[in-house]
Amino acid sequence: MSDLVVLQRSDSASSELLANRLRVPLVENAAHHQGLMLSYVNNRLTLSRPSSRESGTVCVDFNDAKLNFRLTQSLSREAVVKAVGGCVSHQQASLAPPHLIDATAGLGQDAFILAAAGWQVSLVEQSPVVHALLEDGLRRAREAVAVSDINQQLSAPIARQWRMLKQILARLTLCEPGDSAVVLPSLESASVIYLDPMFPGRGKAARVKKNRFLLQQLHGAEATGEGLLPVALKLTAKVVVKRPRLALPLGGLTPASSLTGKTSRFDIYVGTEEQPD
Repeated sequence: MSDLVVLQRSDSASSELLANRLRVPLVENAAHHQGLMLSYVNNRLTLSRPSSRESGTVCVDFNDAKLNFRLTQSLSREAVVKAVGGCVSHQQASLAPPHLIDATAGLGQDAFILAAAGWQVSLVEQSPVVHALLEDGLRRAREAVAVSDINQQLSAPIARQWRMLKQILARLTLCEPGDSAVVLPSLESASVIYLDPMFPGRGKAARVKKNRFLLQQLHGAEATGEGLLPVALKLTAKVVVKRPRLALPLGGLTPASSLTGKTSRFDIYVGTEEQPD
């Protein structure tokens, strides 16, 4: 993270606290900075590369219109939900929802959909920067839900939407940042461990998804997930690995089965940890 800086925000101490936490420089002007920058834009922690506008920006927004649209569709049709075992029944979700660990949380969208499907999800993210983005997104979502709770003028459909978001957020737990291979054994046992490691981009194709392009600048070879699958297989009965559709299996380990879509593939592995009846 030697090329990362935090842009000073004059109206609060948030920027200084973040820079100290990440141990990166705090700057007042990043107009000529060639590397990555974290800044608060409209109260959202945002990652960008000021010298390259085409790189776009990255922030975590759990009230995003695209995510909200996905919630209006049948969650049982979501490939990631199918791969982990389907939606959790309302009764089970309200009593004792099954635990899933997203060991490569990234920007948290898959974890969000899985929580919407009724799973209790623990998010593990090794990058302190991505972890800060996730933490900020969860903070803002929970603050927005708190405001909606006291708003008596919401229409019935909007009120239902906020109640759903509140339920989803209650099923999301962000763990401290750290290497998943180290963190996983310390967590409560899970029915499923989910892995979506970074896949190296190729040339201009890396710029197609701007979020992924910027995130690739934060990570080294450790983000490819090598060595993580064997650890996960010892800790749970089921491991699901998301891969590009035509990519080789992670670590060269052949899955028990796969669920293939247009661009992605979910490889399903049987772990060695026995789950209680």
